[in-house]
Amino acid sequence: MHALLSASQRNLEAAKANLDSFEETAFKAAYDAMLQVARVVVLSAGYRPIDGEQHKTTFAAAGVILGKDFEGLIRKIQSFRIKRNNCVYDPLGFVSYAEAKAIINVCVQFWNLTREYLQKQSSQLELFPRQEMVGE
Repeated sequence: MHALLSASQRNLEAAKANLDSFEETAFKAAYDAMLQVARVVVLSAGYRPIDGEQHKTTFAAAGVILGKDFEGLIRKIQSFRIKRNNCVYDPLGFVSYAEAKAIINVCVQFWNLTREYLQKQSSQLELFPRQEMVGE
């Protein structure tokens, strides 16, 4: 799980670094970071998504595991999942600076809230660092 958290951190850093020049790259990197954190939540609860819709299932399962406080955040993440699918499978779609910035900030929020949740679950878990939102 530590490898997933490290990969997630690198993706989030890449998203922030690419925001001003490559919005689509920033968007996809932030999405990947959220997916990796969600996988940590699911795996740490003893589950493994194996159906044909692993991204959708992973976020949905993470939402159930994390609880009601995460419902709104998971809804936002699921809307970004749909946008990401459009970018990957129908590359005529455009990712704006505002969308890239929004997904990065949702990623940071998800990262920090999940960090707090995991810390409560296991004090033995080597925690990933808190993240800051991108400039307003």
